[in-house]
Amino acid sequence: MLFCYHSSRYFSVCVLVNRTFVYLNDFPGGNLSGQPGGKFTEFFHIYQDGKYCTFPHAIEFLCRPYADIFPILTSYPELENYLSPFMDAWLGGAQEQLQGQIASAKIPLTRMISPQLYWVMSDSEFPLDINNPERPIILCVGNNPDRQNIYGAALGLYNSRIVKLINKKNKLKSAVIIDELPTIYFKGLDGLIATARSNKVAVCLGFQDFSQLKRDYGDKEAAVVMNTVGNIFSGQVVGETAKTLSERFGKVLQKRQSISINRQDVSHSFNTQMDSLIPPSKISTLTQGMFVGAVSDNFDERIEQKIFHAEIVVDSKKVKEETDAYSPIPVINDFIDKSTGKCEMERTIQENYNRIKAEVKRIVFDEKLRIANDPRLAPLLYRK
Repeated sequence: MLFCYHSSRYFSVCVLVNRTFVYLNDFPGGNLSGQPGGKFTEFFHIYQDGKYCTFPHAIEFLCRPYADIFPILTSYPELENYLSPFMDAWLGGAQEQLQGQIASAKIPLTRMISPQLYWVMSDSEFPLDINNPERPIILCVGNNPDRQNIYGAALGLYNSRIVKLINKKNKLKSAVIIDELPTIYFKGLDGLIATARSNKVAVCLGFQDFSQLKRDYGDKEAAVVMNTVGNIFSGQVVGETAKTLSERFGKVLQKRQSISINRQDVSHSFNTQMDSLIPPSKISTLTQGMFVGAVSDNFDERIEQKIFHAEIVVDSKKVKEETDAYSPIPVINDFIDKSTGKCEMERTIQENYNRIKAEVKRIVFDEKLRIANDPRLAPLLYRK
C-alpha cells in the first residue's frame, strides 16, 4: 500500500495524531518533531519495492529501539542526509533531547496500535483515486465517537491522500462531503476549497458552529475556511457565529419612520439607515426547517437573489420510499469458518496483528544483518 509513503510526502504523520503541532508558530510541516515519521514511511517505500509500505508497519518500526532505527535508515543513501541531524544528536550525547523530540510523535502514534486498526490499514483493497474515469468509486467512511481522536487521525490520513489524487485535471466530477468536520483533522482543507472547483470537485462541509472549527483547526486555518467557501446554508446558531453570518450577508438601506406626539400636534420624520439584511437576532431564533444562507453563481448561470431566508421543505414520504428501496450492504468478509460454522473474526484480526509485528522484527533483523555484512556500513551498528 503506497498510500502510507505518499501521505508522508505532504505532511508528517504526527500532525494528524497530535493537533497541537498545528498551533506552533514555528511548525513548517517538517521540523524535528515530524520529519522522522515521514522518513520511516519512505524507508518502507524503498524496502522491497513497497511490499510492506503500510501505516501499521511504520508504527511498529517507529516503536523499535533507536539503536536499530537510525543505523537502518542511515544505511540508505536516499535517507542519509535527512537522518544526519538525528544521528549527530544521537552520537553526540544528546540522547535525552532527541528522545524528547521523537517521543512527541511516538507517544500519540502508539495510541493507534490496535489489532482492529491494523486490519483496516494493512492491505490495499481498492485505489484511492475515486474519480478515476476508468474505475469510479463511492467511498464512505465513518468515525467512532468513543475513539474519535484515534480514528480521526487515520481518517485524516486517508482524506489527505484522496484529496491529492482527485484534485486533478481530466477526472470525473466528484464531491467530498464531510459531516461533523471537527471530529477529524483535514490537512490542506483550505487549499482544497480554493482549487477544487476548477477540477470539478465539490466540497461540502458540515459542522455545528464556527467555534468548533476554531477550537480544532486554529484561528488562522478556520478563518481561511470560513472566508473561502462560496455557498453557506445555516440553521439556528448563536453568539459569534450568528454575528459573523449576519456580517457576511451584508446590509441594506432601510427606510425608517418616527412619530412624535405632543399636546399641540403630531410630527412625522423619515430617515434611511443601513441595517443588517439578516440580523443576528433573527439567525439565533430560527425554527426547525428554516435556513439562511448565500449562494454563488457562474458567468453563464446568473443568480439575482443570492441571499435567502426561507424554509427548506422536505418531502418525508418520498424520502421514506427511497430509504425503503435501499439494497442491503453486501458482506465482503463474514469471517465464518466453513468447516466449523464459527465466526473467526477476532482470531483472524489478531493473527494479522501478530503477523505485522513479526514482519517488522524480521525486517529489522535482516537489515541489521545486511549492514553487519557490509564493511562500509558495519560501523553504523557499533557507534555509541
